[in-house]
Amino acid sequence: MSVSLEKIDMLMERANISYKEAKEALEKFDGDMVEALIYLESNQKTAKHTVSRHPREHREQRRQQRRTQNRDIFEDIKGFVQKLHKTSFIVSKKDRRLLDIPLTVAGIIILVTLPASLFLLILPYFFGYQIRILNADGSKFKFDEMAPKQETPVDEDRYE
Repeated sequence: MSVSLEKIDMLMERANISYKEAKEALEKFDGDMVEALIYLESNQKTAKHTVSRHPREHREQRRQQRRTQNRDIFEDIKGFVQKLHKTSFIVSKKDRRLLDIPLTVAGIIILVTLPASLFLLILPYFFGYQIRILNADGSKFKFDEMAPKQETPVDEDRYE
């Protein structure tokens, strides 16, 4: 039996499943939507999160999720830049600071004057100067602490 596209679309939205799954379920029950939904739910083939029955509400939910994700990304970037700005780029010789600027400013200068800045970053070492990057509390800056921590699964069998 041929199933109409409208019924497939309706089942896809209600059960939040793929086109193929919706078509197969409807064909199995000769186009009966109720039986197809009951079958999908009893076999736990519907998506775990509930979807609104109205397409306009569903689109609004997706837009809201995207806005929240965008805010999270911008908050992460803002926090990253604030950490960089509190970090100091220091050029010194024998505890005498010649240059002490925020790392964000140093980064912008290096990017704008890239060919010359590479030469200028190496030059102080020939004359006994040190280039250091320090946190706001005066401790050495660790680049690996700047990235957000990601949990990695541990393969317990590997360590036995």
